[in-house]
Amino acid sequence: MNEYQKPHESANIIGKEVDNAYVQTGITKTPEPATAPPRSSAKKREPSALQFDSLPSQYKIGLVKNGISKKQLEAIKSETNFNYSTLSNLLSISRTTIITKKGNDRFDPATSERIMRLADLLCYGREVFENREVFNIWIRIPSNGLGGKSPLELLDTLYGMEEVKKELGRIEYGVY
Repeated sequence: MNEYQKPHESANIIGKEVDNAYVQTGITKTPEPATAPPRSSAKKREPSALQFDSLPSQYKIGLVKNGISKKQLEAIKSETNFNYSTLSNLLSISRTTIITKKGNDRFDPATSERIMRLADLLCYGREVFENREVFNIWIRIPSNGLGGKSPLELLDTLYGMEEVKKELGRIEYGVY
């Protein structure tokens, strides 16, 4: 088994294990033992949405191409206390699209990539603040370093996400 066929050792950010994630996403074709149940009857486990930042790029590419599930987006919603309106604005999709999807329904690759980038940024923010609640408050407060806007206001564009990431870097290293 090579390094791309096994789950990354640091992929357990919020306490849920990533089992056989590479086999399930189809990134590699690892043969299963003859005694293994067929894939359709095997219980599939997905990484929690806020685990994405620690995963190898090849795995992220597979997730984006296969689509992020509604269940994974719900994990982001739960971790951040974002409502559906906020998520729809950040992801540039309608609120109805988010609400009508069921647990394992997947988003298209473009939306999945936005979800992945958002999750990566949220993970970085949590690492910088070392506290989910403090980060969730900070993200809603206007910042002088962001032109008087709250970080949340900028997360609807990739350039805005980059600015928020730079601001988090300044906070992390004490550079003002």
